[in-house]
Amino acid sequence: MNRGFTLLELLAALVIFALLASVLMGMVGNADRATNASNRANERTEQYSRAHAFLNEHISNVMPLRWRREFNQPLKFAGRGDRMTFLAPVISQIAEGGVLWWQLELRDTNGKRALVLARLPQDSEAKEVPDLSRADFSVLASDIDSLAIAYFDVGEDPVNQPESGRWVDTWDENNRMPSLVRLRIREAGNRDWPEMVIPLRITQAVGCNFDFRLQRCNIPNQVPR
Repeated sequence: MNRGFTLLELLAALVIFALLASVLMGMVGNADRATNASNRANERTEQYSRAHAFLNEHISNVMPLRWRREFNQPLKFAGRGDRMTFLAPVISQIAEGGVLWWQLELRDTNGKRALVLARLPQDSEAKEVPDLSRADFSVLASDIDSLAIAYFDVGEDPVNQPESGRWVDTWDENNRMPSLVRLRIREAGNRDWPEMVIPLRITQAVGCNFDFRLQRCNIPNQVPR
């Protein structure tokens, strides 16, 4: 004779089902969190790699051009600890000789801090580094807390006094370029990017006699700073 489930058996089955469902939901939740964490890590790695490649390509091509109508013709370059403004060719237009002002800095975009590279065409009549605060820009990375830029100064005589080289937070030289630029970037959540050290491809500067031994421009009647 067939008989149905008793109330006790039904309750026991429901408890077992609830336990299995809870375990299953926990496993699904853990897997989802692990997947999200992995995706975020991959996104951060991709963001760093993309920004590093882009910055390395642009910063390494800094051009040590000079203000032709200024006394002693200082270099068109402004290096600070939180911002760097420089001249470099547009990579896709190198064959055409296109050169723009670029400025690397942090900006607030869409309620978040972002690492950006602003760009502005040269003004042939200008006599100072332009204001790029309203210039068009590209976002290189988002959710960035801090940017620290340093510049390597090889010193007055790097051949005979190599130990004189040092990192500085502000570039005040007007007759030579830094040999290296160091970028330290921290994402939100105190996650530090691997340090970037980018060598500049220093070449003959327009309007000066370049000394490759000292890596500087020699300008008549100029007192080195």
